[in-house]
Amino acid sequence: MALPLSRLASAIIAAWVLFFVSSDPANAERKPNILFIISDDQGYSDFGFTGNPAIQTPVLDQLAAESAVFENFVVAAACSPSRAAFLTGREHLSTGVWGVPKRDNLHPDEALMPAWFKKAGYATFYAGKRDMGRPPYTTPWERGWDQGYFVSGYQHRNPRLHNRGDTIEPEGWTCDIMTDLILDFWKANTDLPKLAIAAYVIPHLPFVLDESFAQPYLDAGLSHEIALCYGSITQMDTAIGRLLEGLRANSEEEDTIVVFVSDNGMSTKATAKDGSRTEWTESDWKIRNHHGLSGAKAWAWENGIRVPCLIKWPGVITPGKRPQLGGAEDILPTLLDLSGIDPASVEHHPFAGVSLRPALEDPAAKFERPDLLRIAISGTGSARELAEGETRNFEDHHLVLRGPRFKYHALPGGESALYDLTADPGEIHDRQSEFPEVAAKMAKELRARWDALLATGRAFHLREDAPER
Repeated sequence: MALPLSRLASAIIAAWVLFFVSSDPANAERKPNILFIISDDQGYSDFGFTGNPAIQTPVLDQLAAESAVFENFVVAAACSPSRAAFLTGREHLSTGVWGVPKRDNLHPDEALMPAWFKKAGYATFYAGKRDMGRPPYTTPWERGWDQGYFVSGYQHRNPRLHNRGDTIEPEGWTCDIMTDLILDFWKANTDLPKLAIAAYVIPHLPFVLDESFAQPYLDAGLSHEIALCYGSITQMDTAIGRLLEGLRANSEEEDTIVVFVSDNGMSTKATAKDGSRTEWTESDWKIRNHHGLSGAKAWAWENGIRVPCLIKWPGVITPGKRPQLGGAEDILPTLLDLSGIDPASVEHHPFAGVSLRPALEDPAAKFERPDLLRIAISGTGSARELAEGETRNFEDHHLVLRGPRFKYHALPGGESALYDLTADPGEIHDRQSEFPEVAAKMAKELRARWDALLATGRAFHLREDAPER
């Protein structure tokens, strides 16, 4: 029997209201779980789903197929700065983190990701690489996690894991131990929404791995160095597969936002047969740097700062590519937005990042976001410690302003370059003569941002001792 027109209209309206209420994270009865996975030194080309035919990453390839994939995503040039941006939603220089130790001293007044989620009733857990300063005041449990197990350095096997309790020294592969710890946390907190970070130390040097993961690459005729690098990535990929299977086993896959990102691009170093560090050969570098991007880890060229970012939430986020520009500082604002958590619920310094939710909801969405400021971490133009009385000059550094299409480089000595990344992702051809207005505008903005940053007094921070608490 057909409904009268008025009743049919009411039913349609009610259905739409129900749809929007049920699909809006802010209206959900229970907030979504968050699983944030970070790899270490995994470059843009170190994935099957980005188009490298030589590497085997079946789990991450499948995750990409189920996720929104930001291919135009920019982190910092090294680990500590990127992680500072991930956890604060801020430009890393503003947080006091401007490199690796001893330039990684996060200001103690910076609010970190778990503060918001704990206040919203989440159980919080951290496993893996510790970054952004030294104990005691920068341990995970001092900065908002209920518990954390962190590995100092790059112990890929039989790690020494510090935690909120007695240090443990389990036997086995670090990536598997970390995975087990997170799965145990997940099972122990069935009544609460959960925030867990898995900060793997792969594929950071040295490449130490279960050799069974290297053998397929050797069988394919690849070099020993490539086999160790790619084998370690495949070993991590397998561990991530166990994490994701754990969500399914606990019937929580539908209720969990999964984020995957690397902290910076690939290193120019490899691990030789004798375990020592060596440079990549030209032929191996072409295999690993499949997309031919310029630079490498610690440099402000694309191969140092461009990585893919995956965000999955079944039934809420439609999978597929997202062409919009995203950055490391966008992770926290995005997760707060998706989880319906008010950023103002925790006192914090202003976010530099924005929520990527518009792009997650509509792959064609256009929204305002500032271009991204990045700095070389080492090499020519990198920030260095200054002697007393020395002045930090703009012209001494390699700084970039990275937009969705154009990237402006301010190079040491007053040189500059402008690249059209849409046509030239390898940053080969300087386009300043073709786009003089773009270059002038970006140069002016980069200088203004630099001056404002220095005026805060928070950048390029060095601290030897922990502050009194």
